[in-house]
Amino acid sequence: MKKKTYIPSVVIACAIGLLCAGLYLFPFWVGVENRFYDFFLGLKSDVKEDSSIVLLDIDDVSIEQVGLYPWPRNTIGQGTEALTQLGAEFAVFDIEYIDKSPMSVDFSYLNGALKAEFAASFEEIGANVQDIFAALVNNQITLPEAGIYGGELVELIDQSRDTLYRHTKQVAIENDSYLGKAMRMFGSTFITVNMQTDPPSEESEELYTIAKEHFIYPYIKIAAPLPDEHSSALIPIPEISRMAAGAGFTNVHIDSDGVRRRIKLANHIEDTIFMQLSFSPLLRKLGSPEVVFNKGNITLNNALYNGKKQNVSIPLDSKGRMLIRWPKKTYQDSFTHVPFYLLIDYAASGEKTATQLRLLRANQGWNLGPGYAPIDTCLELWTTAEDLRHQALESGLAEDKEQWLTVLASYWDTVASFLAADYDTAVAALFDEAKAAGNPEDAALYDQVKADFVQLYANAAAAYNAHTELKTLLESKLKGAFCIIGWSSTGTTDIGVNPFHSEYVNVGTHAAVANTILQQDFLRQAPLWVSALLALFFAVSIIFIIHPFSTLVQIIAGFALSLAVLILNHIIFSATGVYILIISPVLALFVSFLTYSLMSFLVSEREKSFLRKAFGTYLSGDVINEMIEDPSMLKLGGQKKWITAMFTDVRGFSTISEALDAEQLVKLLNIYLSGMSDIILEQRGTIDKYEGDAIISFFGAPVDYKEHARLACRAAVLMKRKEAELNELFMREGMSPNPLLTRIGINTGDMVVGNMGTERKMDYTIMGNAVNLAARLEGVNKQYGTWLLISDMTKNELGDEFITRRLDRVRVVGINTPVQLWELVELKEAVDAETLDFLRRFEEALTVFNQKDWKKASQMFQALYKERPTDGPSEAYLRKSETFIQKPPADNWDGVFSLTQK
Repeated sequence: MKKKTYIPSVVIACAIGLLCAGLYLFPFWVGVENRFYDFFLGLKSDVKEDSSIVLLDIDDVSIEQVGLYPWPRNTIGQGTEALTQLGAEFAVFDIEYIDKSPMSVDFSYLNGALKAEFAASFEEIGANVQDIFAALVNNQITLPEAGIYGGELVELIDQSRDTLYRHTKQVAIENDSYLGKAMRMFGSTFITVNMQTDPPSEESEELYTIAKEHFIYPYIKIAAPLPDEHSSALIPIPEISRMAAGAGFTNVHIDSDGVRRRIKLANHIEDTIFMQLSFSPLLRKLGSPEVVFNKGNITLNNALYNGKKQNVSIPLDSKGRMLIRWPKKTYQDSFTHVPFYLLIDYAASGEKTATQLRLLRANQGWNLGPGYAPIDTCLELWTTAEDLRHQALESGLAEDKEQWLTVLASYWDTVASFLAADYDTAVAALFDEAKAAGNPEDAALYDQVKADFVQLYANAAAAYNAHTELKTLLESKLKGAFCIIGWSSTGTTDIGVNPFHSEYVNVGTHAAVANTILQQDFLRQAPLWVSALLALFFAVSIIFIIHPFSTLVQIIAGFALSLAVLILNHIIFSATGVYILIISPVLALFVSFLTYSLMSFLVSEREKSFLRKAFGTYLSGDVINEMIEDPSMLKLGGQKKWITAMFTDVRGFSTISEALDAEQLVKLLNIYLSGMSDIILEQRGTIDKYEGDAIISFFGAPVDYKEHARLACRAAVLMKRKEAELNELFMREGMSPNPLLTRIGINTGDMVVGNMGTERKMDYTIMGNAVNLAARLEGVNKQYGTWLLISDMTKNELGDEFITRRLDRVRVVGINTPVQLWELVELKEAVDAETLDFLRRFEEALTVFNQKDWKKASQMFQALYKERPTDGPSEAYLRKSETFIQKPPADNWDGVFSLTQK
């Protein structure tokens, strides 16, 4: 069977392997492989997240706090200033600024510092005018002196006018310019460009020139051609592009199934190379290493990781894209998140505190004792800090930024010292003293002004405390952070699919890219040709592995090996990060073993069916099953086995056959042989052959079992019972002139069993002296008037299940070794007490006979025969006893009868 299926199956396996390998030519199949890649990626341990990566979310809470998005760009600029104050390291904007925006009004400044400045200036002018007129009324100055003071007052008014005008211009904000200046002041800001395949427009030439000057990474080496050249890019407006430290593209490759698994780290327009949005600032974070573009990888030479320089190889696929090591968690649960509105609140906290201080300064309580100096110091520092902030924004100089931050820090320290002085308690006491010393009618006024002072002081303290709490929170997350800013509210349409989530805000892509490189947890995808070769290899090799085994073992092995390949692929992927597109190879293996197993099964079933039909009528089911399991049994040859043979013959069948025509004889014989054969097969016997009415069978081969002698004797007893049933049928139906009475001989011993004959014609049969003895015992039944004779070798293996009767020791024709004869009477359970007593007395008579007391033996056998006239052995021994009375045997006779008839 195996030879019939083996070679064709190898050819079919090759075809299966080639077909499975060819599936990679179809995009849908690559999509299937990608899905399994996602599954195996999910089995890997989750990627470690770099703590420096922070996502600044323009989320639902931020929009609720600030207003509808998109916001005026000065709002983003305020947040950028806050990042400057908090010590963030990088600010990456996943926001496009390709169009100009309108100007806006700084209402916080208009209603805060500027309003206070107007009030202070007019208060000072009014006080000077009042003082001049009061001095004239009281004759403290002359008119000429008043003219001098008036001239000085005019100069003061002019100075205040110029100052207020200059400061009023700050109310109108040029949003684009302001955001650009805030980016420049921060320093490491990176903005978005968008690569395009359309040709560039004439208007984009200026922007492209700016991009080449500001966005191009300087340390690049091209060792292999870069694929997929682009024609143009959408570049932010000049007010922003000129101010950013760099830029990067946000284009992401989307696989055919809509999932984002990989990304290009570089794109180019002619000879100008643009880096990916997070890769561009990441290179600065890694110490500006040399970037070498090779075929299959990007090498970062002397990249700075944890203070140590090393060369890092970033693997790329055949189209120059890096597989992203996505976190398994959702967008909100991955990396550190900070709502952007907190930055706006932080940027406004200085003015909010200053506003509360101005309100506090307007209270008359300061005139009672402390004076205005302590609170004026705070407000003057805030004014100075704001002037320096504007100066730093305008100049873009690092020293101006540092001076601003220094004064700003001094402002907050001074406010802290001011609030720690507990002026609320001290001034409240002064109010109480003034009330006690003053006019009782003014008591309520004193209490009201005191309460206002205490409340205003508490408001200033609350504003300061809110600032310090927010600073502590934000500094813990943002100091030295790699910040990525993007729109992530429920209103955003910038949502994609990654291997783990059907909805993932795309700004998180940049965090995942940066994290992959920072962790050096790279993924590699083996080339398609590797999977194609594996498909062919697995399809063929599985045939070599499973072909020696049964169909069931083949199926188990096929499933086990398919599973083992998947597990091995997972182990390789988990340990090395190398993923082999494995579904085609596993499919090839699976289909190949299934095809081979099916072919083997069909061929096997066809052969089994043939064997069952060919041998089922004269071989037991066990024999047929063994032949099916081992078809080599059909080859010529035999082996010696200790088994039991049975020979049967019908007494006087020649006479019966002469009385019947051919058709009647065949019908009678078929019914008889079927009944006898069924019993033999049921008792696990093997029918060797039929010789007319005779049946030759054996037990214990080809399947080995110990109880072959017992089953042979049991079959013989049951056959005699079946014989009685059949004879009742034959006599009733007139099918036979006489009953069919069967003589059976059984012997156990070494016999040669196997296929005898030629390659074209063979029989599974038995040979040997032990076989011949069984045949002789069948014939010996005639001489003892018995129907079932067994040898001593068979009797020794029966146990106590059967009732037997000991007869002579004889030498049969052709066999010199004496054989002890035993009559097989019945199954023990079927013998009554009367018969057992009869057999006991027969044994006593036989003992007397063997003692050569012929006369006494004759008397005893005579009594037994008279009791049971149909008992053949009693009649036979009576005859022998009478013969020996007349003519005794020789004195040296050993008690063994030599039989002269077969």
